[in-house]
Amino acid sequence: MNQNPDLLEPVQHGSAMFPLEYYPCVFPLGTGSLPVHWHEEFEITYVRKGSCTYQIDLQSYHITEGDFLLLPPEMLHGTVEQSQAEFITDSFVFRLDLLESSIPDFCTTRFFVPLASGTIRFPVHLPASDPVVPLLLESFETVRKAFLEKPFGYELEIKAQLLHLFFLLYSHVPYQKTDQTHTDITDKLKMVLQFIQEHYQSSVTVRELADLCHFSEYHFMRFFKRHMNMTCIEYLNQYRLEMASRQLAKTELPITTIALESGFNNISYFNRVFKKKFGVTPKEYRKLDNR
Repeated sequence: MNQNPDLLEPVQHGSAMFPLEYYPCVFPLGTGSLPVHWHEEFEITYVRKGSCTYQIDLQSYHITEGDFLLLPPEMLHGTVEQSQAEFITDSFVFRLDLLESSIPDFCTTRFFVPLASGTIRFPVHLPASDPVVPLLLESFETVRKAFLEKPFGYELEIKAQLLHLFFLLYSHVPYQKTDQTHTDITDKLKMVLQFIQEHYQSSVTVRELADLCHFSEYHFMRFFKRHMNMTCIEYLNQYRLEMASRQLAKTELPITTIALESGFNNISYFNRVFKKKFGVTPKEYRKLDNR
């Protein structure tokens, strides 16, 4: 997979010396979402509670309690619906070179370079019924415990368990090679999503987005809807509302200011679409988050 340095997510997961981070996520009933995005790290997510529909690599997956998600570098992923019940996940996001040798060895060239480059990949969704899941969960929980408690040498434990986890995947889960046509589609979508994420606070037109892909507006709108299961305007509004909800939760800025900074010039429209998405007004959302 071609890597475009201009499209990288501007978030560092972990530290330069130990590029791994743990993300426990709780989505209350009817609130919160995860806009489709991508990053250059590998992600392993375990569903602790509830169910939700994820869009991963242009396909929809219904994931539920006990399932694992295996998301390789640069793969598009995110939720496509509001949670109908409390939805809880645990994720580890890490660079694959954390597990590679500084001097290329068999493990690096045979197992990790192909994953990092996108040449091969595992199924992105492993249901709880898969026989390998209990084995993966044992290693996953050991990594989680070491990360949270941080005993002396916990980094060694984490690396050892991640290596064992990939051993389990390679020995129990069939992998597949990637398709170049499919890669070209996702590369175009990543350009569009990155542009939206960088310019959502200002006016974004369909023409600008279509030009990124060298499509006509008509062709682009059909292309986006086909692969993202929503229009580009719907995605733009979803992303703006997600950014606004974070501002409401983390700052004391006036709601009008947050609406404007999130790209909504019409406050009445902002209030209306916010309530449609989250089930409460922006003011009520802020109160709920501060309880």
